[in-house]
Amino acid sequence: MRKKTDATSVEPLVTYCSKCKSQDKDPIPAVRRYTSDRIQGVWQKAKSEDRPMFILSGLLGLIDAMTPIRLYEKLLRPEDVGSMVDLVAHQLLWYKFNSVEYVTKDIASALEARPYHDLMAAACKREQVKMAVTKGG
Repeated sequence: MRKKTDATSVEPLVTYCSKCKSQDKDPIPAVRRYTSDRIQGVWQKAKSEDRPMFILSGLLGLIDAMTPIRLYEKLLRPEDVGSMVDLVAHQLLWYKFNSVEYVTKDIASALEARPYHDLMAAACKREQVKMAVTKGG
């Protein structure tokens, strides 16, 4: 896990997890666990801009892209958002983020993305973290 002071100097890129996952049984870095084109595109952007990348999981909250995680299945539903806000808000505090760039599909047409957007927005609002939204994926 990245130390809490590592990510403060550069605005991190954040995107949400995906249903498409590597079926590897062992823990592997989150960016390798989730196999969507959107996540891989954000990862390439993060590397090219030398920025940290985090993935918003409906189970684990904010995950550093290189944190090994096990295979799991958990779709964040609208009714789950409220119970996850505390976790994600604490993670924002831990990493000392002042702002994030959140990359998402259009939440008007990709309804599965809406709860993740709402969770990130609520946690950022609670901790007064600026959230810029970029359409992608």
